[in-house]
Amino acid sequence: MDFEEANTILFVTLHEIYPIATARVSMMATNNRYARFPFLRFRFKDKDKEDPIYDKIRNTVKNFNGLLEWEMVTKDDTLNYLIVPSYVCFGQEGITGDLNEHLKMTLGESLFRKRIDQAIEDIPNLANCIKTELLDI
Repeated sequence: MDFEEANTILFVTLHEIYPIATARVSMMATNNRYARFPFLRFRFKDKDKEDPIYDKIRNTVKNFNGLLEWEMVTKDDTLNYLIVPSYVCFGQEGITGDLNEHLKMTLGESLFRKRIDQAIEDIPNLANCIKTELLDI
């Protein structure tokens, strides 16, 4: 799968399960795959934040066995969920400023890029795992 397909496959997969209300399709910057860490921000149309579909997706994402560990997270003050590599979520609380720059400084440029490459490899498999687990909804 090429970069462009990997960049949108998770959105497409979730949208096949249930229509998505949010407009951002890409997980990464289209002009520079290393510009920021990969993530998908989404919420489903006509589903409240407590709908069981989110728990099913969260569990599937958490149990996914890829090159990276993945999380589906949200904050109390938003209706959206994020699917991101776990390294983005943990140990970053209280960070002010640009999280990408912080991750680059913490991990180093080389490891930051390696994590993005690993995510690009994981994303199609993660999308397939979600599709397989939630196809019966």
